[in-house]
Amino acid sequence: MGQAKQAKNDSPLHEQCTTISSSNQNENFVEIEKEKTIALINAWEENEKAKAQTKAYKELCSIEAWENNMKTSLELDLKKMEENSEVEKAEYSKRFKKKIPEIEKIAEAKREKIEKLKEQKSINLKKMSEKLSATPNAYPPKTKTCGCF
Repeated sequence: MGQAKQAKNDSPLHEQCTTISSSNQNENFVEIEKEKTIALINAWEENEKAKAQTKAYKELCSIEAWENNMKTSLELDLKKMEENSEVEKAEYSKRFKKKIPEIEKIAEAKREKIEKLKEQKSINLKKMSEKLSATPNAYPPKTKTCGCF
C-alpha cells in the first residue's frame, strides 16, 4: 500500500492535480491577502477620517470658545463704558447745577449795573432838563452842524 501511494504521488496526473490544487490554494491565498489588505486600507482610511473629524471638531470648538470669550469681553467693556458715561453724566449734571447759581449771580450783577446806568442817565437827563427849563433860550441846545460856522 505504501508503494501504491508512492506510485500515485509520482504519477504525472497527481502532479497536475497537486499543481491545480496548490494553484487554487495560492489563488485563494492571494485573494484572501488582497481582501485583508483592502480591509486594512479601509480601516486605516476610516480611522484617518475619524481623526480628521475629531481634529476639525476640536478646532471649531476652540474657535467658538474664542468667539464667546471675545463677545463677553466686549460686552463687559461696553458695560464699563456705560457705567463710566453714567458717572460722567452725573458729574456733568452736578457741575451744571453748581454753575447755574453762579450764572444767575453774574446775570443779576449785570442787571443791577444796567439799572444803575439807567438811573444815572435818568438823573443826568433830569438835570439837563432843569437847566434847559431855567434858561429859555438854551433849547434846543446849540449844536454845530458844520465845524466852520
